[in-house]
Amino acid sequence: MGEHLGKSRNWVARALERLAKSRVIRAYTAVLNPARVYSERSTILLVKTNPRELRVSEALIRVPGLESLDGISGEYSLLGLFRFRMPAAFERFLDVVDGTVAQSGSNSYALVQVLTTYKAHGFIMDTSSSETAHLTQSEWELLSVLRRQPVSEDRPLPLTQTEIGRFMVQPLSQPAVSKAMRRLESSGVIVGYSADVDFRCVGLPIKFFLEIRAAPGAIGRAAHAIAKMQEVWDLHRTSEAFSLFATVRTGSVEEYNQFLRRLYRNKDVLETRSQISLEEWFIPLGLTR
Repeated sequence: MGEHLGKSRNWVARALERLAKSRVIRAYTAVLNPARVYSERSTILLVKTNPRELRVSEALIRVPGLESLDGISGEYSLLGLFRFRMPAAFERFLDVVDGTVAQSGSNSYALVQVLTTYKAHGFIMDTSSSETAHLTQSEWELLSVLRRQPVSEDRPLPLTQTEIGRFMVQPLSQPAVSKAMRRLESSGVIVGYSADVDFRCVGLPIKFFLEIRAAPGAIGRAAHAIAKMQEVWDLHRTSEAFSLFATVRTGSVEEYNQFLRRLYRNKDVLETRSQISLEEWFIPLGLTR
């Protein structure tokens, strides 16, 4: 990072510490390729509820496998993305959703299956292979530590490799952690490292969820082109008629309108539907088993 910015390591450390203590950085993250990690399905959950029913969002935040949760405009009021490693985890998720929604006033939800992830947290994914990597228990524990490291006053900087090894259920030495991380990076399981930030502090307060209907036979081609657009933070192919589902971040609604105009220059894009995020929850959790 220092080399990229033309700054010293000490300068980078001081800057990260300031950003963490001012809550601009909320967590340090390792970005994973879902196709290489999760053998079970990924699911977008849409729930009909209202702002008074806080127990619904509070219950969903506690569900293992949750990656993001937003309050949205439109027919549904909550949107969550969940990923699962094992079938049993998905079954437990369904039980929790059924029980939680049954206690709400609307009694209604919808599940949208994610078929492919083209972009996640700003990183374009390699979709040439969908084979799930064989991960050892030790590697899975390592990913659980790396996946999201919440910051605090006492720990404003990313964990060192020595600290990562100590946090694991079966502790590893620093050389063993370094070797495992290099293997996970070279095999495409870890695609990069990032930070979970308060986007209001970096000039991107507006978040839209965008459904895109692409021309028949051109969904993959459209997805690869859309993934290259800077405003697109996440992009998935789903089982719906509007088969591409994107998270788009901009500085204003006008900038989002300009983004849509550029999007429609792609002749493979036939139709879109937009929903604005009204509230975005911080999810300080790691991976589910």
